[in-house]
Amino acid sequence: MTKVIKLHFFASTIFLISCFIIQVSLNAHNALPWLNVVLFLGILISTVVHPLYGIGILVFLLPFTAGVFHQTQALFNIAIPMADSLSLDCVIGVLFGLFILYVFTKRLKIDRNTDWDQARILELLLIAFHLVIIITVAIAISRNLYQSVSPYSVKGFLYNLANIRYLSFHDDYFPLRDLVIFTAAITLSIRLLNLIRTPSQLKQSLLIPLAIATTIILGYALWSKLTGLGYNRDGVALGVNSFLPDIHAYGGFALAAVMGGLYYLSSTNVLIKWIAGAFSLLAVAGVVVSASRFAIVMLGIVVISYLFFVLRTKNRGKLTTVFLGFILVLGTAYLSIHWDNRGLFSRLYSVLQSQSFEDFNTALSQRPEIFRSNLLMYSHYPIVGLGKGIFYRQSSIAEFSKSDFFATYNGENAHNYFLQILVETGLVGFVVFCSLFLCQGLYLRNRSTEIITVLIVGLFSGNIYGHSLLIPNLLFLLFILIGSSNVDEQPEKSISPTIRLIPLPKAWCYFLIAMTTALVVGAIYEVKTSYGKLPFQSQFFCYKPAEYSDHQTSGLFKETYTVTGNYLMLNYIVHHADAQRRPLTIDFNLEQEGQRIAYDQRLIDSPGEYQERLNISQLKTGSNISLQIKTSRCFTPINLGVSLDKRPLGIQLNKVLQDTR
Repeated sequence: MTKVIKLHFFASTIFLISCFIIQVSLNAHNALPWLNVVLFLGILISTVVHPLYGIGILVFLLPFTAGVFHQTQALFNIAIPMADSLSLDCVIGVLFGLFILYVFTKRLKIDRNTDWDQARILELLLIAFHLVIIITVAIAISRNLYQSVSPYSVKGFLYNLANIRYLSFHDDYFPLRDLVIFTAAITLSIRLLNLIRTPSQLKQSLLIPLAIATTIILGYALWSKLTGLGYNRDGVALGVNSFLPDIHAYGGFALAAVMGGLYYLSSTNVLIKWIAGAFSLLAVAGVVVSASRFAIVMLGIVVISYLFFVLRTKNRGKLTTVFLGFILVLGTAYLSIHWDNRGLFSRLYSVLQSQSFEDFNTALSQRPEIFRSNLLMYSHYPIVGLGKGIFYRQSSIAEFSKSDFFATYNGENAHNYFLQILVETGLVGFVVFCSLFLCQGLYLRNRSTEIITVLIVGLFSGNIYGHSLLIPNLLFLLFILIGSSNVDEQPEKSISPTIRLIPLPKAWCYFLIAMTTALVVGAIYEVKTSYGKLPFQSQFFCYKPAEYSDHQTSGLFKETYTVTGNYLMLNYIVHHADAQRRPLTIDFNLEQEGQRIAYDQRLIDSPGEYQERLNISQLKTGSNISLQIKTSRCFTPINLGVSLDKRPLGIQLNKVLQDTR
């Protein structure tokens, strides 16, 4: 088992550092993202000096990385030269530092003394989830390429890998982004299981840096609300987002901060209790100024539930806790009424007054429709899902999602992270993902790591109605919390409990083997038969008729012309860079009133300019004809490593002329 852990660490770290190098030096924009490089090197050096210092700096910086560019530009009019996914470079810096320590100094241990304990089970689950991510990303890319009728290319794969920071949700290789991010998150989480082992290490490398960063973010949000300064995507009058991309992500983050503060509010230490009370009140204000309606509703539920729990217990210092709890309840109520800029209470009233699904759907911001569509899409591919990273793209297909919301916005996220995992990775991925947190909460939770469980639940609470875990820095923070769960309360006295593997009866062994075999066969069949089925059909991408301003067409061109001459003459350019290796077939078809008038097929074996001449002399002057041009495949420049042009293209149709009769 130790060899598997080592191999996973080496392979993942080498892959990630290779990605960082090519993304920084070989990207299509030929621009060096200075901030990314500086943070990478700074965290790398800190980790080499002392691993826990590097992790502490990483935890402090992560919450800021998603919004630092927009905030500095809004406040100081300074555009920092940086690339997307700043948090990813910080995590890679830590991992590379740990890699250097192990390979060159032997100061870092990868393996642990025990063969089977709770942490070993969590390591296995993390590796299993990583394997699910790798498989579903491969499935997703192959299905995207099938939709785009775009051939696989090693050069194109590497080009997309070098430019994943510039890919958008609808691009064929966008799932590579998820592969890199989850590889970094999972690898770091596994490493932390062996690095953070004592309560003092947990506080110094995780809890204190996170508390300081959160206080700054919450304070900045309140300051931004009161002054109107800073970047707020939806406008400060509607809600603030601080250093997060939107109000819902920030509201969910602040909600987790509230839950963390309430945990320490029950401390027997008076000083800690009052500090926790002040922090909780700041976090309550932070949730309210976000104006995220679900976060505010969850805030009320959390605070009232906590007060009810305290009133039922008989702990020392209960009076102070109850007093602070009442202040939080009153503060929540007052601030929610005072800053109700998005009509929370009127929206709640409209929910109660709903008399139809449409009314209920509107009152709950289309969530019922979205969740229904999620389950409908999942039902098509229940075992291994659509493929990791393609929810946006496939949900944009109205025939598949059956959702006006998704069709209107050209695809969106699931607005519930658990449902998104279910739809993209199927039942297999969903079960493994949930098992990670069940293992942490049931087997690794003790007095020192209870706060970890609370913070994880807090992050999840913001993702029931939202999607903040789609933001890399919060996803990294979630997996750091998982990795920090292997803490012994008294390491000098305690020995990690081992798990004895109880041999199962033969009947159960045969049953499990049969179930696993059936699951594997079912998954293979599900994937193999998906190509050509809804939504993985070329009509939605390559053969969706389109003509662009530069005269490029999609793989299918349709247009109607009026007959004025004897010949319809076409002048076009074929840009397919791989035409010599894969000859391109172009079908030219002329129809009139549903009847084929002329047809020609041309085989192209090299890029260049071509002409086509179609006989229409037999047609009556002034009558209409329909021209259809269809290529045997589409040319997507980014998929062949030519440029960042992401359009699935057919030909460049420069001229369509007729002679005179």
